[in-house]
Amino acid sequence: MSVLYLVRHGQASFGTEDYDRLSTRGKDQSQALGTYLMRAGTTPTRIVSGGMKRQRQTTQGLIEAAGWDTTPVVDPRWDEFNASDLLNAYPEEDPSAKTDSRAFQRLLEKASARWASNNHDADYLESFSAFTQRIDTALDDAVEGLGSGRDAVVVSSSGAIAWAAARLVNGGFPQWLALNRVTVNSGVTKIVTGSSGKTMVTFNDHGHLPRSWVTYR
Repeated sequence: MSVLYLVRHGQASFGTEDYDRLSTRGKDQSQALGTYLMRAGTTPTRIVSGGMKRQRQTTQGLIEAAGWDTTPVVDPRWDEFNASDLLNAYPEEDPSAKTDSRAFQRLLEKASARWASNNHDADYLESFSAFTQRIDTALDDAVEGLGSGRDAVVVSSSGAIAWAAARLVNGGFPQWLALNRVTVNSGVTKIVTGSSGKTMVTFNDHGHLPRSWVTYR
């Protein structure tokens, strides 16, 4: 049996000119998770990061805190879906969504439903079907040839991890939306792989974080 840990990146910089970078809290979250995994005896033989800055910075924080010597590989298939693309295509606007994370989430969920309907695919750089297909193949490749008793760590984002989780419980868009909504920064989803295939045993574990450090965006 092999184990895959899907890690959501630390808190990014919502409401600033450059969202795609870790906040100070996000760096703390990454370090806390790295320390937690080190103490748990996790020593991955494979480390994969999406190509986004916040994902790569989280990966580096994990490696430094855990003392791992495995060289990470960047796989852009683990990048998040393009939220700006979805919002730009949605006919409704909410100026408060630029700085209010709850307003942003409400608007994004409405825009996501339009995206996932498959009725407006020409409006998007990447359709919902294309997004889910790339996560499916990235998930399969992350555990391919890993070997029994080996661990892998993948650092990605909430949408990508939520889809991987929804797929493993035979879910679709409603399950994806619900899981995406509650994914915590630096939360860990654990998947075991064996002769019976892939099984999700935990979703969004964030026991390494003090309550005051729990964030969702």
